[in-house]
Amino acid sequence: MNIFSFPNNDYLYLLSMAGDDIYINNGTLPTKALINALPYDRRADMRTVSTLADIKRGDLINWDGENWLIISEIGHKKFIYRKGIIQKTNYNIKFNFTGIIKQFSCIVDSKVFDLETNQYLTLPAGKIIVSMQSNIDTNNIVLGQRFISMKNAWKVTGIDRTKNGLIILHCDIDAFTASDDLLNEVANAGDYIYTLEIINGETANIQQGNTLQLNTVVKLNGNIVTGKTVIYSSNNTNIATIDSNGLVTAMQEGQCIITAYLADNPSVFDTINITVTALPQHNYTVTISGNTSINKGKTATYTATFKDNDIPITETSQFWLTADDGVSATTLATITSQDANANTCVVAANNTDIGYVKLWCKNTAGTIVSEPFRIQIKSVFWRSKFDLERVVFLF
Repeated sequence: MNIFSFPNNDYLYLLSMAGDDIYINNGTLPTKALINALPYDRRADMRTVSTLADIKRGDLINWDGENWLIISEIGHKKFIYRKGIIQKTNYNIKFNFTGIIKQFSCIVDSKVFDLETNQYLTLPAGKIIVSMQSNIDTNNIVLGQRFISMKNAWKVTGIDRTKNGLIILHCDIDAFTASDDLLNEVANAGDYIYTLEIINGETANIQQGNTLQLNTVVKLNGNIVTGKTVIYSSNNTNIATIDSNGLVTAMQEGQCIITAYLADNPSVFDTINITVTALPQHNYTVTISGNTSINKGKTATYTATFKDNDIPITETSQFWLTADDGVSATTLATITSQDANANTCVVAANNTDIGYVKLWCKNTAGTIVSEPFRIQIKSVFWRSKFDLERVVFLF
């Protein structure tokens, strides 16, 4: 048996039995860790943390709903676990980067630890030390930058980067300015005003299945700026979706709201109301117009009109004739010519018989068919029953 495996085995047992879930650097997956009080300092805001994860100084640890900052170097690297000292952050401070507001979880203190006396020394009034994680955002903090916290304005007068993973700011109290947003604790808020506008308007109508490209303009203090990332979202993706480039796709009939906002400043946004209309229901018809009678041996021209929902449309036509029963062939008349594009035809009556025929028309695809148009083939001397009755009466 290898006695050097005992510490690791013991640790794994303790971790499995007494370990707490922690989240490292705003991660979403929990990591097991042992959290204990310091053996030499019983301060409630300081603990030790040990875990199998590869932690380092400056890591932000969320434990039991609170943020803690690893402030020490990491020890016990010869074992399978890592161990360090964590201190609870006590303030969330907002820094203004030319209109982009970034908030950091910080440790704010008015005293420092003196290594010679092993005691905490209180800083002069109006001075504080702010410790925070060193990352891509906090590294942009510069001397002279201001922030608001604890009902006071502060100015960065010194930046200490000697401890890997941490940035330590030395700050002096400062006077408020007219551009400070005291309510939201944002310094110089009025100096940098970003706006975002969806230039398509406040509303838009899209037919189901179609798309609409949204266009946005971002301005800083009234001047157009480029290079800002815009995020889009829909409050009802069943009605309409939108991709990362601002292309809206209409899904089904209804209304929804599309929001566009700055990725680094979500408080700068604009919205547009989208109405998706249903696909129209087609109602195709074709009607025939022309004379209702033709004298024997004569011709007449007939015209077909195609419509969809009573709106004229373009179709190519095909005419044909039947007997009056609508089925049988007829010898009373023939179609001598037809123009498929002009939607016309010429019907010629025979020279011998009289009676009725029916003229029909359809589009060449056969999807639109007319009602029959009844045409009387009559003699030149034909008289109606009414006319004949008048003649009898007169004589």
